[in-house]
This record gives sequence, C-alpha cells and structure tokens, in this order.
Amino acid sequence: MKIRELISQYCSNTEKKGNGITIYTIDVPEPIETPELFSYMDHLSEDPFRKIWASDAYRMIATEIDGKLTVYEHVRMANYRIQLNDLQEKYELHKEADLAELADAFAFAVGAHKYDQRKSGTLYISHPMDVASTLLKENASIELVMAGLLHDVVEDTDVDIETIADKYGQQVADYVDAVTEPEELREPATCEKVQTWKERKEHTIRMMEMADSEIKLLSCADKLANIRDLLSELRMNGEDFWDKFNAPKNEQEWYYRSMLEAFATGPQNIANTRAYRNLRECVEELF
Repeated sequence: MKIRELISQYCSNTEKKGNGITIYTIDVPEPIETPELFSYMDHLSEDPFRKIWASDAYRMIATEIDGKLTVYEHVRMANYRIQLNDLQEKYELHKEADLAELADAFAFAVGAHKYDQRKSGTLYISHPMDVASTLLKENASIELVMAGLLHDVVEDTDVDIETIADKYGQQVADYVDAVTEPEELREPATCEKVQTWKERKEHTIRMMEMADSEIKLLSCADKLANIRDLLSELRMNGEDFWDKFNAPKNEQEWYYRSMLEAFATGPQNIANTRAYRNLRECVEELF
C-alpha cells in the first residue's frame, strides 16, 4: 500500500513540529507490510515488537512499535538524516550494550548452576535460558531478561541477593528477590522442610496476586518453561514421570491453575501477554 493511502484512511492525529517535521499517528486494523518506495530497516527493527521503514523518496520514516504506527514526514532533507542517525544511535548501540550485559549474566548463571541438573537429567542452565527467551519475545526490559537468567541462583545456589545487586544493579536484584522463596520457607541444610510443599506454594500464589506486571511476567515465564518440560517428560515417559516430583498430579494442577488466576488478577494482570496465553494452553493440555 502507498503511504499516502495509509495516512488518508487511518490517520487519527496530525502534529506539526517547529523543526519542519509532521507526525502522523495511524491506527491501522492490522500490521502493515512495507509501503511502496520504503525500505525495511531490519538492523534497527526487532520483530514483532518494533518495525522501522525509511523512504528517501518521501523523506519519511515510519515506525510500528508495540502495534502503534507513526509516520514522520520531513520537509527538509537534513531533518530526515538527523532522524535516521537518532534511530541508529537509540537502537543499534543500545542493543549492543544489552547483548554484552546479557552475555555476562548468562556466563554468571552458567557458573552458578554448573553442577545442577533438572529432574530430566539435562543441565539446569537450560531452564533459565528458556525463561529469558520467553521474556525476550515479550519485549521485556533488559533488566527483566537478566533476572530471567538469574532467577534461581539465590534460591538454588550459594549466591546471595547482595551479589546480584552489586554485579547487575538493584533493579535486577529486586526482580530476582521477588520470585525467590523466603529463606525461612526453604529447606535448610538439614534437609528437614520448614514448610510443606503446599504451604510454600500458597505463599507464592498470595505474593503473585499482589505483584506488579513485571514480576508476574517473570514468574509466568518460569512456570511456562517448567510446564513445557513436564509435557515433554509426559510424552517421553508417560504418567510415571509424576513420581519424580514433591507433589502428586492433582496438587500440581491446583498450583498451576491457581497461578494462572494470580497472573490474571488485578490492574497489573498479564492476561493479554503471549506467555500467559501459552501457559494457559499448556495447563489445559497437561491436566
């Protein structure tokens, strides 16, 4: 479709700036393809959350970010080039820095979990990798993705929350802390449980009902990774695989369905996210 047709049919707001730029806000009924005489800038885009197109012919830039389409029309060529440079600085350099931080957090998680295995016998690091991948697909902040890589290190290794804060910042540490069971609820060195499995899960459910959307999304990504592993085990080994767990199938079902309710509770609910919908589908398939 031609860009002028898009503007004519779907423009909901026009704003003229003093620097010669006109900004069109466009409410299209579905994601657009590359308009005529535009080039898709894949090095600045991050499908499906951010798409950017540019047109030398029209001196325009179009961005679709989180479903919102905006077109910038430049009266003077200088403004167009400045806008392109700004986009490149914002997304390319930021992405490079993010990848370096993620790589460091990944290496730290590998070291922390190096002797750990999942119940299936696979290396434990596969789990935080799955959680971080889900968060990346949700276009989560770099801090939340890093927390996805690190979310089990305090609960399952000798690393403490202060170390996470020192290495990766207080925000990452706060995210990790929010999905870590309080020490008094966990198993002490004697391996005598302070609380039963169900009591600990009831605590988690209560906390998640009151959590903000970022914490809910982090926990949801964790549960999604877990239940996908459960489904894989079921397909490989049949119903006997339930014997590996601390709670029987009916209690596992209660827990997962209760977490679904917690994630969908309150103004900070995440019921419209892909992770939540995938988790709900997996729960229905497993139970």
